[in-house]
Amino acid sequence: MEENTTNNPNEKKPNEHKPNESKQHAKKPSFGAVVADHKAEFRKIVWPNREEVTKKTATVIVVSLIMSLVVFVYDSAFTGGLDLVMGLLGLI
Repeated sequence: MEENTTNNPNEKKPNEHKPNESKQHAKKPSFGAVVADHKAEFRKIVWPNREEVTKKTATVIVVSLIMSLVVFVYDSAFTGGLDLVMGLLGLI
């Protein structure tokens, strides 16, 4: 048995090959098989009920409003601070 004399794990030995190298092109599944596979996966989806959708939608709206208020407050504070500093320096 031949020892690996390098520290590079990506370096191949001369007689080493991948099992799929002999296959140039894998056989594609038929269109019907693809459609059947998609239908089977679609049946696994668990759809939320109306109450869950309403609660999550309300949560997104409320959090968005809160975050927009936070951004507005920070923007106003930084704008006021910058105007004050520039006014003191006589740049505006």
